[in-house]
Amino acid sequence: MRDRWKVGVPFGRRADGEIRQSQLVGTFGPGALVDLVDHAVVVSGLGWWAKGEPIHEERLVALLARQEGFADVRLHAPPAAAQDRESLDRRWIKAFEFPEWFTCQNESCWVDFGREPRRDGHRPRRLLHASDLDNGGHRCTGKGKARPSPVQPIRFVRACRYGHLDDLDWNTLVHGRNERCTKARPMYWIDEAGTSGDLADVRVTCDCGKSLRMSAAAERDFENPPLGWCDGKRPWLGDGARESCKGEPMKLLLRSASHAYFPQVVSVIHVPERGGALREAVGRLWEKLKGSKKVSSVALYRDEHDDVAEGLTGFDDAEVFAEIERRRSNAPAPVKKLKDAEVEVLLDCPPELAKDDPAGSFFARTASLPTPRPGSPMSKVAKVVLVHRLTEVRALAGFTRFEPKMTDVDGELDLGVGTARIDDPLRWLPAVENHGEGVFFSLREDLLKRWEDGRAEGRGRQFREGFARWKQQRPDRADARDEFARPRYVLLHSLAHLLITAVSLECGYPSSAVRERIYAGAAGSGVLLYTAAPGASGSLGGLVQVGRDFEHFLSIALDLARLCANDPVCAGHSPDDAHDDRDLEGASCHGCLLISEPSCERMNSYLDRTLVVPTVERADAAFFDED
Repeated sequence: MRDRWKVGVPFGRRADGEIRQSQLVGTFGPGALVDLVDHAVVVSGLGWWAKGEPIHEERLVALLARQEGFADVRLHAPPAAAQDRESLDRRWIKAFEFPEWFTCQNESCWVDFGREPRRDGHRPRRLLHASDLDNGGHRCTGKGKARPSPVQPIRFVRACRYGHLDDLDWNTLVHGRNERCTKARPMYWIDEAGTSGDLADVRVTCDCGKSLRMSAAAERDFENPPLGWCDGKRPWLGDGARESCKGEPMKLLLRSASHAYFPQVVSVIHVPERGGALREAVGRLWEKLKGSKKVSSVALYRDEHDDVAEGLTGFDDAEVFAEIERRRSNAPAPVKKLKDAEVEVLLDCPPELAKDDPAGSFFARTASLPTPRPGSPMSKVAKVVLVHRLTEVRALAGFTRFEPKMTDVDGELDLGVGTARIDDPLRWLPAVENHGEGVFFSLREDLLKRWEDGRAEGRGRQFREGFARWKQQRPDRADARDEFARPRYVLLHSLAHLLITAVSLECGYPSSAVRERIYAGAAGSGVLLYTAAPGASGSLGGLVQVGRDFEHFLSIALDLARLCANDPVCAGHSPDDAHDDRDLEGASCHGCLLISEPSCERMNSYLDRTLVVPTVERADAAFFDED
């Protein structure tokens, strides 16, 4: 059953919808709820996908291999649609119809079914299971028409925080867990009385007279959940697919809600890591080098073989021999954390006059900037790097519902409990390669350290208190660490958002086209702003020019931070304020720091203008002070 979807579709069959490859590694991956023209579906697991072209990224595969169940996965692009609609080689993706409950769209259905008109003028509509449909519709009694009335999928489903998904059990919801309907074949009617779609205005009624407002289904009762307990259903993996999920309450979910699907995407910037280049060079020359008995043997091979001398250029004999010994012993290759490897390369880029290699997938040079004026914000900037060309590899590893689960400060991720699997067993992951350009900058480490230990210490304590309260309210996140709730990360993150806004205002980039990558680990600190997208925004060259005129854009960003349209309310917010639910944000709102969420790696949290510049409420914690 699965295989026929991997090798095309019968001649003459048309697709029910089209999704871009980059969207399949994100918003519309396996397990996502999608509205097509005439159907509502859940995207199938990878077992019903055809593999696209293989994608090679050693560091990303090594990261995944450290997770349980990901040991042997490979990366492949999602299948690409053929331009010829009649081609037998088309590669499609299967989707399962979900939910299985529908509402009749005939406004007279209630009367046509023999019911007395309602005095209040409301017109309830029949709630139908897929097995009740006739030729894809509902034949309302008394209509006398050949064609059935159209139906629409119900917008209510239920899910648990581990991603499991199911239809609502209407009988138990309306009548209660310990009571059954007196009717042999009960009919359910849905009455949407209001115009806003509010759950309190939606009532579900049974023929026996029992009824319930949908707002009651959304109540959070962990002792006696109104939607029952999860039984582990995974409809994206086919009929009957389920796993153990004991003691987890089900929650009401709207199919089109923004929290219905959070893709867990891991991304890597392809950088010429020295260790990876060494392993690749030794691998190409392995047949000649495998007989080396000591370090001096490597030098001998260099002298005797021109291709060895050329292939090992830039590597000394000792490190080459160490790699030969590692390969002979089958020892695992030492792999740095994702962001550590990237920031090391960015901080060690050659000067701007370095020669480009057009065949490479990454090329960056340190900008030659003029000496900053006394008191200029640029006096606190250590380095600006122009990234002329980069390649980002993004892979979908799983998903969550209701609340996102993201990578740690080093770019690593935990795919354990809480992450729904996109296939079982897992053999490959969908991934895309995006090409673009960017600008990287770092701040002076001595000034950062002095600021963290001095002016920022009090604000950092408030962020830690806010994080502790956020963690206390989420028992399922008991293992979360406060690595983001630190002044250094919040400063860099806030500054990145301000610069993205400045770039979009000055250069014409949509803010959603520019992404951030914050480095705040042991290997070094900095911010990479980059475009890596399938469209034209990934190769306009504007971010390289931003790097050449970085002082101008930094000044704009700092001006944007000093005053917000919502001040003094915005500036007065503190993360340790127990009277609201913004435990991970300081002085930030939609008027100043918040940007489109696809551009932000932390879903618009851990932001604070107070740590960047003096505000109308506080001036003693800013890194860019006005002294």
